[in-house]
Amino acid sequence: MKKRYVIGFLLVILLLVLALTTYVFRIDLQFLYHRFTQESATASSKNDLIFKAYPHSLFGVDLSHYQGEIDWNKVHYINDSVPIAFLIIRATMGTDGLDSTFLSRWETIKSKSIIRGAYHYYRPNQHSLSQAKQFKTHVDLKPGDLPPILDIENLSTVQSVEQLKLGVKRWLDDIEEHYGVTPIIYTGDHFYSKYLNTPEFDKYRIWIANYGNYTEPITKPWTIWQFTEQGTIDGVEGYIDLNVFKGTYPELKSILIK
Repeated sequence: MKKRYVIGFLLVILLLVLALTTYVFRIDLQFLYHRFTQESATASSKNDLIFKAYPHSLFGVDLSHYQGEIDWNKVHYINDSVPIAFLIIRATMGTDGLDSTFLSRWETIKSKSIIRGAYHYYRPNQHSLSQAKQFKTHVDLKPGDLPPILDIENLSTVQSVEQLKLGVKRWLDDIEEHYGVTPIIYTGDHFYSKYLNTPEFDKYRIWIANYGNYTEPITKPWTIWQFTEQGTIDGVEGYIDLNVFKGTYPELKSILIK
């Protein structure tokens, strides 16, 4: 009788531990499930699938200095057929970083009549308001530009998740006050679901990154989806990131700086 009681007690404890573990890691398990249940696909077939899945949406690319020299006379289409509706470039990084190609590209994109956007790469171990100052110092947004964008992808090694979120919110609030428009958050699908899917970030449009073989990201609602890092356009050597805006041209114009 005593032995059965002990075994039953241990089974209850095991089930409780299993339930608690499943709850704690529920987001990670969700992403693992999706990853293992995807059908394999080549980058080309995945990209074609997205182009067909969003026939009335707009597509764009994002660039940083890693893309090197660009022949801007050739920059018109993705895969020779899909018009480039918007182009987002990295502007600043952390408290003192400036992308070496930002200033020249920023003016070039304006001259090409492509909707442009600028983002700040957030360094989670550095002071949030100093990072906001770095962006404000170098980025002059005009009517017709996308709202300012914060790229947050990593946890801090010197502060808690809650302190990191507080810093991110301070950056967003400071930037919104300066430019008079609500910023956009860029991050990975998993990172957003695990760390930023909380009420203080509900008001921000999300630019989500997920390169898996999905027909859309797990994060909802999303405004822009970076669906591959293996896209190609004329004028740029090698692969680049491709993005889809979930909407039409009037809908994209409605979120631009007035």
